Amino acid sequence: MHTTIIIFFGLVLLALMLFIGEKIGFSRQTLTYSFIVLWLALTMINGAVGVVTAGQSVTTEMVVGSIVFGVPVAALVLFMVLSTET
Repeated sequence: MHTTIIIFFGLVLLALMLFIGEKIGFSRQTLTYSFIVLWLALTMINGAVGVVTAGQSVTTEMVVGSIVFGVPVAALVLFMVLSTET
């Protein structure tokens, strides 16, 4: 359940960054790189907390972290591809 919540948080963060960032006037390229760096940092922090406090193994956290990081980034790539075709 925690993984689902974190992925949902990542998708909400992505939507907010794209919406607010474009309203402010940032380019999509800047927003894309910013989101990827921010989301990678947050995913690594989440994994570290899982290892230290929840007692998860590093291998398990790396697999789950890949999924947690990959789903919002895949949504970003899909958004970028679909928005450039229209």
